Amino acid sequence: MTETQLSLSPEVLVCGLRIRILAMETTKSRWNTVLIGARPGRYLIFDMPKVNNMPVKLDEGSRWSITFITNGRIFTFNGEVIGSCYRPFPLVFFTYPETIEISNLRNDKRYPVNIPITLNTANDTPELITKGLLLDLSWGGCLTASTVEIPKDVTLLMNLYLDGSNTIEGLMVEKKSCRNKQGTFYTGFSFLSSNPVAVTDRLGEFISEIESIPLRL
Repeated sequence: MTETQLSLSPEVLVCGLRIRILAMETTKSRWNTVLIGARPGRYLIFDMPKVNNMPVKLDEGSRWSITFITNGRIFTFNGEVIGSCYRPFPLVFFTYPETIEISNLRNDKRYPVNIPITLNTANDTPELITKGLLLDLSWGGCLTASTVEIPKDVTLLMNLYLDGSNTIEGLMVEKKSCRNKQGTFYTGFSFLSSNPVAVTDRLGEFISEIESIPLRL
């Protein structure tokens, strides 16, 4: 269920939140960044997106759709670039949202996939729990199929084997749902907000590639 509310509560603006921004005036500009700070009612401050470790300038006045996930909910709103700076750190300033849409995880669009995965324990010496298949993928979570029931209330590490040597390793996930059908366990997972930046960036790039694939009839 999605709800719309006025303004954005400052309590959810925790520094370090992973932020996804999508240009509203073009179809190719998608970036992942981090919330650095905010002045409620005035502006938001993000780390300037980077390519090859170089900051990407966002044009002043350009408009973006902004999304982040926290406490099991997805926050989406529109913002406009009002300025940027490069010293002492490359930062970009966005308008503070007047309205915002909030929905529960997994209400966002799901993309059907067929990707081999492994699930491991999340400790100093990860142990294999099972192999399986990733059946669908979204910004907030995924659905997998396996022949082994996944334990509850534990953090797991998921490795995605995309093609050849192209992998996403160490994605921290948490089991949210499960159903057993003829010996196959279909398990829904959510992605934890505490995932390493490098892992979420790789996942974001992969989902953005899926989103940019043209529809073929």
